[in-house]
Amino acid sequence: MPQTTFQSLCCEYFKCAPDQYEQRALRRFLYPHARLLVPLLRFLTPDLFSPDLKFIRRIGGASDLRDATNDVVDFNHLNSNGSGFWRTGLRLRVSGRKAGRLARLLFLEAANQRPKQGEGHRLKFQLR
Repeated sequence: MPQTTFQSLCCEYFKCAPDQYEQRALRRFLYPHARLLVPLLRFLTPDLFSPDLKFIRRIGGASDLRDATNDVVDFNHLNSNGSGFWRTGLRLRVSGRKAGRLARLLFLEAANQRPKQGEGHRLKFQLR
């Protein structure tokens, strides 16, 4: 049986194609106030969200909750070590907590043999 990755679980959850994963995850994991500014900031400073996209790619490859949690811890450590005013002061970045919460929900749901689509209910993930 092939290993399930966080990216594949996210794509199923958000109902998106695998090639849309990075952009969908970036948008979903941003702090709410950052969502409004991202299009402009990415236009003005394309590399501003490079660490976020690197994190999204890395957690996307996680094959279990432990791997995903380690990726979140590494990302949070990066952000706490003088990442600059944009990232730490204004929090114009993705939230490791949001990514970690979703990883926990999806991996636990996958371990409990999720019902097929249309059967039962899915856990709700609040993006606040």
